[in-house]
Amino acid sequence: MALITKLDDLPDLFFIDLFNYLSSTDILWAFTNLNNRIQTLINERGYFRHINLSSARLSKFDRLLSILPLNQIETLIIGIEASPLQLSRWPYLPHLTTLRLYGLRDFIDATNFILRHSTSLKHLTLETNDLLMQNKEMNNYSQIGALRVIAIRYPRERFPTLVENVLPHLSALRSLDLGQDTEFGLTTWNITTIQSPLNYLRVSLEHIPQLCRVISRDTLSTTLEQLHVTLRSSHVRKTNSIPKELVLSKMINLHTFTLVQSIFTFIYNRIEWSTIESLTAPTVMPVLRRINLAILITIDDLDCINRSSLFIDDRRIDIQFAIFTSDTSLGNELRYSLPHGSRFHPRQIVGITCVYNHYPWVYHVWYTLPWAFEQVFFESADLRQYITEVEVFSLPSSYSSIISSSRLHHINAVHLSFHDWPTDLNLLALRHLTLINNLITLKNLSSFPSNIRSIQILLYSDKPNFSANNWSILRSLSTLSMLTSLHIVINDMNTGLDDISCQIIAETVPIFVHFGIYFRREHGLPEPDSIGRCIEIDPVVVDLILNDPTLLVIDDDEESVDLTFLESIFDIYRASIKELHSRILRLSFPQKPLFVVEEGGCGLTVWF
Repeated sequence: MALITKLDDLPDLFFIDLFNYLSSTDILWAFTNLNNRIQTLINERGYFRHINLSSARLSKFDRLLSILPLNQIETLIIGIEASPLQLSRWPYLPHLTTLRLYGLRDFIDATNFILRHSTSLKHLTLETNDLLMQNKEMNNYSQIGALRVIAIRYPRERFPTLVENVLPHLSALRSLDLGQDTEFGLTTWNITTIQSPLNYLRVSLEHIPQLCRVISRDTLSTTLEQLHVTLRSSHVRKTNSIPKELVLSKMINLHTFTLVQSIFTFIYNRIEWSTIESLTAPTVMPVLRRINLAILITIDDLDCINRSSLFIDDRRIDIQFAIFTSDTSLGNELRYSLPHGSRFHPRQIVGITCVYNHYPWVYHVWYTLPWAFEQVFFESADLRQYITEVEVFSLPSSYSSIISSSRLHHINAVHLSFHDWPTDLNLLALRHLTLINNLITLKNLSSFPSNIRSIQILLYSDKPNFSANNWSILRSLSTLSMLTSLHIVINDMNTGLDDISCQIIAETVPIFVHFGIYFRREHGLPEPDSIGRCIEIDPVVVDLILNDPTLLVIDDDEESVDLTFLESIFDIYRASIKELHSRILRLSFPQKPLFVVEEGGCGLTVWF
């Protein structure tokens, strides 16, 4: 007689191990109310307290929302693969202490939700994605005096507005993570907005004087335990040193400090080593235990680094660094000249050469093992600039024994510009992929990790390899079994989608849980034949700009634009979105999806 194991015969440890392999959505959907024992286990393990329904279909989301004990939820996570519409559907959660929003796009919904939870929130993460943000065009354009209105852009300049509106009201806040994008105005952010005694802060700033204001803020200097800063200033030369008149406050509890500069801003705003030493001196950071540092150096800095007390002082600091130099004479010499970690925390280092397509530039990079930074900071805001070649020129003798601990196994997002997917790159944890003018890469899906959850396709008509015709390639995405989200952003295209493209895209949409397609206009015109017509000033536009000057984007180097022609392009975008919407509606669905057409009609979001 065959032995039969019933569900109730399985031990609790079996379910605990099983739950480790499932998302919170799957656990709650499959096991809630199954029986009293498993329900008790779900309650005890806190699956109701920490909620992430990012990948849930609309019907599943609504069903789970109806059974969730809202007063038990302490943590809410909405990931980059989630629908932009999800946040607006969450009700008030009375005991919410942690909110993490990734790939944030709708600042109005975020502001409203955060303010509703202002008395309970202790930990807040707001990460935007500048590659996916909107440009909001208006139905009317004007030329006012010498100012040429090229576009009304949204929500750029709205992120600092969100920050300044919500932070003063979050009295319980202790941890604030604002990500590392600086494309939304945080470079001009007034740090006095922070009123709460934070113990953790992660933010992108523009230059060292702004960082000094953070350090000298009374409500931060006595409470901060971790400070993580990315400097990604624009291509404007600014003083990147400590203001002479400023006396830095003592940060009595700070034990971890990260300072990273984007490689593409080094040439404009180099940080001298003396500034690093002043910022991290015992009189400023007396209990410092860990530094993550990425800066450009010259040969003059090398002696300063080797004489620096940071590597030998009694604080026993663990220093992990990425040191860049454009001086080819230094190159391999740094292998013998750079400190290998600190005296108390020795580390092995790797040397690589990066060839950068613009000019071209060549950088030598030395970094400690394992990779110490949360992001790969080689990216540039200008998509015409990118690294074309990376070559390892020096490895430690025991590198083979270290490779298993490589941070490659922890990378969960990749931006791939213009080039094919590297077939030998095995990123086991990869979940999010951004393809920039790179539709052809989708032909190599067999080499992709199988657990990709979201793909962003960004097309720029003025960048290399632009193509917006071969949409049939989207059908191959059905082979990625865990893929739930696809968003397509088409920038500055001067035509719309033809009937064949609309039909192919419409038939592909049901593959995904979340889908979006958006036309954007970054530049004014594609140099039409007729420019400079007399445009009548629209009083509505004038009043709007006078009331909110941040809406205005001006380019004094451009010729006067043909605004009638520009408006006709937006009409083409609207027609494409309307046609695509209509074709999707003609398809049959088990349950009607949620459709949202953007204000202005140039974008469509669907949640199935």
